[in-house]
Amino acid sequence: MKKVIMVLLAFVCAFSLGAAALAAGGAGGAGGAGGVGTSEDVTVILNGEELEFDVPPQILNGRTLVPLRAIFEKVGAVVDWEGGTQTVTATKGGTVVVLVIDDVFPTINGVVVEIDQPGILVDSRTLAPLRFVAEAFGGDVEWDPDSWTATISIDAGTDGGADSAAIVVDSEGADGAAGAVMTKLLYQGHGSFRITAEDGTVIYIDPYAGEGYDLPADIILVTHQHGDHNQLDLVTQNPDCVVIQNFEALEGGKHNSFDISGIKIVAVTAENSNHNPAECVGFLITVDGVKIYAAGDTSKTADMETFAAMALDYALLPCDGIYNMGLEEAAECAALIGARHSIPMHVKPGELFDRELAEQFDVIGRLIIEPGEEIDIYYPAGA
Repeated sequence: MKKVIMVLLAFVCAFSLGAAALAAGGAGGAGGAGGVGTSEDVTVILNGEELEFDVPPQILNGRTLVPLRAIFEKVGAVVDWEGGTQTVTATKGGTVVVLVIDDVFPTINGVVVEIDQPGILVDSRTLAPLRFVAEAFGGDVEWDPDSWTATISIDAGTDGGADSAAIVVDSEGADGAAGAVMTKLLYQGHGSFRITAEDGTVIYIDPYAGEGYDLPADIILVTHQHGDHNQLDLVTQNPDCVVIQNFEALEGGKHNSFDISGIKIVAVTAENSNHNPAECVGFLITVDGVKIYAAGDTSKTADMETFAAMALDYALLPCDGIYNMGLEEAAECAALIGARHSIPMHVKPGELFDRELAEQFDVIGRLIIEPGEEIDIYYPAGA
């Protein structure tokens, strides 16, 4: 059987992003950290034009870093450098990107995002992760691993924003030199998700909504027996598929743990006035080193107070305010849990999703995923 997924463990996320700029106006800064491998073979094409840089792109810890100012200014952004704090601020339309050298938490319009490789200074030039630079203002990037060519498209009239910037990392390797296969998370809508591990192991969580049931399952997780969470007949199961429903998760009157070919799954409390904790669970999943909390249907629980110490990467939190906690309580839980990214789900009963409501889920590290959208997930380099 292909390997399966998750639970607490190892460091998270990041999808390559980094927004920064050349040090302007004589800003100092020594070039590069140890281990930087220059790659003059990397070609960057922006809106059909091959760019030439006075400092070439770099390969560092498997990530491609590019000169930020040269790209941002080409698409009309204004880039400022503050040498005292080694901070780059890039402004285009209504979008403001702020990056501090050697820091993995840049902001876009005040929203903290995370990069697994910080921006660096090389010969007084700020280099930042390729995909972040490409997507910070709403652009797209394609990576050709055969020719080592990055093709970036950025509409001069597009501002971008935190939800568009470097949250999705291309599995073809635009952020890395080798183009490794990434762990993927597909949101199907409502409370339904699919995880695909690096080795191809497929995990479904609460199958019910949307599409994306075409891959045979190796693991199926069901948090409780309400009809909008337990539609097993939607999923084709591989011969040795492991199904863990609330029954198995609570067998023996306790929250059980499972290790399925290296994928760790731990049942945790899920409860509110509509969901009996003796019949409902959430799951902590660790797959490929990425730690995910799939809350199921719940409101705030005592278990959540222990999650911050686990350094979770993603928290999938319901916030409909009818059958589960509302947006305000979900935001409190997100702060308590402290995951790198909190993803709103089960937003509006009877519908796959409601973007307007999801936008009201105001938390640091918020990640909004639309039904049918699949993202690459991973833990930061060096974790």
